[in-house]
Amino acid sequence: MPPKVIFFDLGGVVCRFRPELRLAALGEACGVSAEQVESVLYASGLIERWDRGLGSSAEIHRTVREGLGYRGDLAKLHEIWCRAFDPDPQVLELVDGLRPLRTALLTDNDPLLLDALPDVLPQVASRFDALLFSCRLGATKPDPGVFNRALDLMGSAPSEAVFIDDKAANVAGAQELGITAIRFSDPAELGAALNRLLAP
Repeated sequence: MPPKVIFFDLGGVVCRFRPELRLAALGEACGVSAEQVESVLYASGLIERWDRGLGSSAEIHRTVREGLGYRGDLAKLHEIWCRAFDPDPQVLELVDGLRPLRTALLTDNDPLLLDALPDVLPQVASRFDALLFSCRLGATKPDPGVFNRALDLMGSAPSEAVFIDDKAANVAGAQELGITAIRFSDPAELGAALNRLLAP
């Protein structure tokens, strides 16, 4: 039986993940170094906390204003936040080729990115039937709860789903639940793997 839904990771699969670009842009907007941005947001554990749903977009905006001196508007912050993600046109083409199968992003990310993605990177967000972010699912991969909630939201059993991620631990976590999982290396290999799975 062919799968009913295919889950894609965002950073490292659908987009090349470039966190240094976000750090540099936010540092420039705040008049501080990229290293200070990294210390306030990442080394402090705030990003991890927000990824798990422990905070809102408003809290993130307030933190960068009060903690880093950001004085821009929210639209500009959305654009800066998305700088870390460089869409891979070859992967997006593969996503388009999967129709009429349902597809979803399944990503460990915060509510500010969830708000920003449809406006700043519509060529990514519009490709998918659902944007399933860890901040809404209450945990991060490879927690089994993330996969189970994603399956429930898409109305799929584990045996009816495919999951694609660049991290070995996340792939293994999905496989332990009976989900067919592919570790991403490059678009050509992913395309070949999907062709094998979907062959009649």
